Amino acid sequence: MLEKWKIKNLLAKAFEEDIPFYDLTTELVIKENPIVKAYFLAKEPMVVCGTLVVEEGFAFIDPEIKTFWHYQDGQEVEPYTKIGVVEGRVKSILKAERVVLNLFQHLSGIATYTRKMVKKLSPYKTILLDTRKTLPGLKVLQKYAVKVGGAENHRFSLSDGILIKDNHIKVLGGIEKIPQVLKTLPHYLKVEIEVKSLEELEFLLKAKAPIDVVLLDNFTPENVQKAKDLIKQYNPNLKIEVSGGINLDNIEYFAKLEVDYLSSGSLTHSVRAVDISLKIE
Repeated sequence: MLEKWKIKNLLAKAFEEDIPFYDLTTELVIKENPIVKAYFLAKEPMVVCGTLVVEEGFAFIDPEIKTFWHYQDGQEVEPYTKIGVVEGRVKSILKAERVVLNLFQHLSGIATYTRKMVKKLSPYKTILLDTRKTLPGLKVLQKYAVKVGGAENHRFSLSDGILIKDNHIKVLGGIEKIPQVLKTLPHYLKVEIEVKSLEELEFLLKAKAPIDVVLLDNFTPENVQKAKDLIKQYNPNLKIEVSGGINLDNIEYFAKLEVDYLSSGSLTHSVRAVDISLKIE
């Protein structure tokens, strides 16, 4: 659920960048300021995402602007579909247009790509997760778009749980130090640890390290299956997450391995914005 105050804080920074003083073109070229209508037009198939951000974006510039939606977040639309209509003073609409469209296109792009990934997972029980590979300042919106697309959020921040990765292990002195370190942690905290090889995994399993989830990073499908066999032998209740280079082209291949989670940074760090235009009637 998006919180309006977080959206408003983000929009304040966005408009400060885009209109530091005046919109010179609109103020000096457009002499009249009538009330007009404009519509959002989808130029390609997409999952709509960011309607509240659009509403708040226009309201930030002019509280009297009204928006009306034909489609809501999460709904799929075809090319040349009118998604919604905005009504207000033409100068206000022109000032807000670019910032609003940038966010609307970006969030709908994430939701659209995520939906495609989730559909490929539909025959399986595996859950698709995002990562913390988000743009600073946009994390809340990007992770919201992932949820709209049908996937789940991993940790929202470093405060949300323990995930011991390769650099943590390096600093601690190697994988051999991990079991003892884990015993010092509060029992109520969920613990996940990243392993880079079958040898690291087998060591942790034999040491009976108290972990809830093991993250198999950049494992080949063949080694994922070997890891599953080891886990079944030593700790069948241990949850398995697979990550590393998972994208739309190969996700189904990994899904067939039937692990608990697949996580993909591609959901947020390299998604293409979809094509949405705003047309004044």
